Amino acid sequence: MSNETPKPSHAKTKLVPKALRYGFVALAIIAVILPFFFIGRPTTTLVSGGREYHLEIVSTAESQQKGLGSRRNMASDRGMIFVFDPPATQCFWMKDMQFPLDIIWLNSAKQVTKVAANVSPSSYPEKYCSDNATKYVIEINAGEAKKADIAVGDTLKL
Repeated sequence: MSNETPKPSHAKTKLVPKALRYGFVALAIIAVILPFFFIGRPTTTLVSGGREYHLEIVSTAESQQKGLGSRRNMASDRGMIFVFDPPATQCFWMKDMQFPLDIIWLNSAKQVTKVAANVSPSSYPEKYCSDNATKYVIEINAGEAKKADIAVGDTLKL
């Protein structure tokens, strides 16, 4: 029998530093990738009638076609703005919508040319079209255009 004290196994002591290294590597990867999951579409702010709306900007054909369709709801201070280049007559419908909207058409000078209030999802397949060349269309929750005092002829600040 030996009087020597047993030495700790090197396998256990090597696991801790290795685990820490893998942990740091995993955290670094997450730190790089995670922000991409939270980066949404660009936004702009509409201020009207003392109210403020954060509008998600959609300008590609694919994102415009989808719009707010399939979303269950939207916060009262949120909305979506569609940007069209070049300006033209624009039609909207309520396909796949699950809540009513106010739809606001604007020309290139950001002047309101038409407002369709309280457009119901049940109105699909009816289309709501601008009467003039439209550069922007804003969708906000039903009733918000009235609360924000938005009317034809107003010039909106975006």
